[in-house]
Amino acid sequence: MIRVKWNKNSLSRLCLGTVQLGLDYGISNKTGQVSLLESYKILDFVTFSGINCFDTAKSYGNSEEVLIKYFKKRKLNDKLIISKINSELFKLQKEFFLYEVQKSLINNEKLFAILLHDNKILFSWNKENTEYINFLKEKNIISYFGASIYTNEEFQEALNNKNIDIIQIPFNIFDQRAIKLEWFKKAKDNNKLIFVRSVFLQGLLLMDEESIPKHLKKAKKHIENLEKICEKLCIRRNELCLLFVKSMAKDSVIIFGCDDLNQAKENVRIFNNINEINNDFLEIIKKEFSDIDELIYNPSKW
Repeated sequence: MIRVKWNKNSLSRLCLGTVQLGLDYGISNKTGQVSLLESYKILDFVTFSGINCFDTAKSYGNSEEVLIKYFKKRKLNDKLIISKINSELFKLQKEFFLYEVQKSLINNEKLFAILLHDNKILFSWNKENTEYINFLKEKNIISYFGASIYTNEEFQEALNNKNIDIIQIPFNIFDQRAIKLEWFKKAKDNNKLIFVRSVFLQGLLLMDEESIPKHLKKAKKHIENLEKICEKLCIRRNELCLLFVKSMAKDSVIIFGCDDLNQAKENVRIFNNINEINNDFLEIIKKEFSDIDELIYNPSKW
């Protein structure tokens, strides 16, 4: 597995997103929440494949619990857990704040990072908030702090906040704001590590046209165009979606989710074995899907 080197850390370029392990998640999900047995099979496979990053959150059902149980059984040294909390926790007294964050720990080991899942607090960040983050680091609870952003305004706040080390962003063929607004370049210039999510846009980019719900009917013509490009390249849509992000987000960690073990195997195979897209086709893809309506690329608008 290819690695990203950042601040003396070695991170696999693929990171397993674990929301499906804790919730019935995704617009294209037909099987519901992944069973505990299947979750363990997925985790065994990805760790064997060299993936050492795992993305979770308190709001992802029991995904943290699944990871905690799994890593108690498999005592792996090379694992980097990234979880998320909401701004409301910063209103708690310091001791209770610490207690809530510690619930995410696995075997009392340090988390690689805690990210803000919502970003209300970013726009009113103060000295006390900084003290809370330093408190977590002093207690050896986290190595890094970050934010999972949704808008350019949030990205800029995260970029300018010295406490933010990691920025998680949405990026895919339909949502190219990271290219237009130079999020990758700005993050690298400020030594912020980027985690990319929504590579498949909750599965919308992989759906058959007839399966797309009525409220997303505007997406159908773009899905048709995406399929035509895939035919020219002689690859499938899941390959193109993953390779587009791999080609454009070179210094970033890419989060992928899966509904079962076969999907996990397929995504890792694609990432490891297929070359990056050449520049000519990259330009075609960027131009074709550069002006997608936010009602399509932003799941919060669905």
